[in-house]
Amino acid sequence: MDAYWREGPDAVSLNEICRRAGVSKPGLYRAFGGEDKLLDAALEHYADVVLAPYFAAVDPDTPLRDTLEAIVASFTDADRAGPPGCLLARLQQADGLGPLATGRVEGLRQQARDSYATLIELAKARCEVAEEIPTEVAAAMVDIECNAVLLRMAAGEDPQLLRAQARLAFSIFH
Repeated sequence: MDAYWREGPDAVSLNEICRRAGVSKPGLYRAFGGEDKLLDAALEHYADVVLAPYFAAVDPDTPLRDTLEAIVASFTDADRAGPPGCLLARLQQADGLGPLATGRVEGLRQQARDSYATLIELAKARCEVAEEIPTEVAAAMVDIECNAVLLRMAAGEDPQLLRAQARLAFSIFH
């Protein structure tokens, strides 16, 4: 997971993963059946260890702007565990993912969009988001902005600038 997260699946070979893990390539194939299953297992672990606690920590009773601010702050926190950025965001840009990994990425992306849609619906109920704004459009906008922050963090951009830009993007929600 760490190698894929830090370097991307296109930049790290199976041979290098085997070397770092101290396992043989045949042993890796026996355990995972190939690179697609290995990447799928890494994504499953990432979802359990990184994403699940993140989504569980989102409080549906907190105002939307505060929630979005907290999300971006967590993405840009220098003390955050793991490499900067997001494995999921990185894999969206990868070429040639196998069917298992592609399905896992799509499923996790949908889970994120669904979570954002829920936050938007709760914010509409509290009159924080105009009712005429389509929930799917607002959720997609939040998802795109969050992914942009994560990808730009991975590229080493200034966290304070990224926070300010996200704050501006999210200022559409009153």
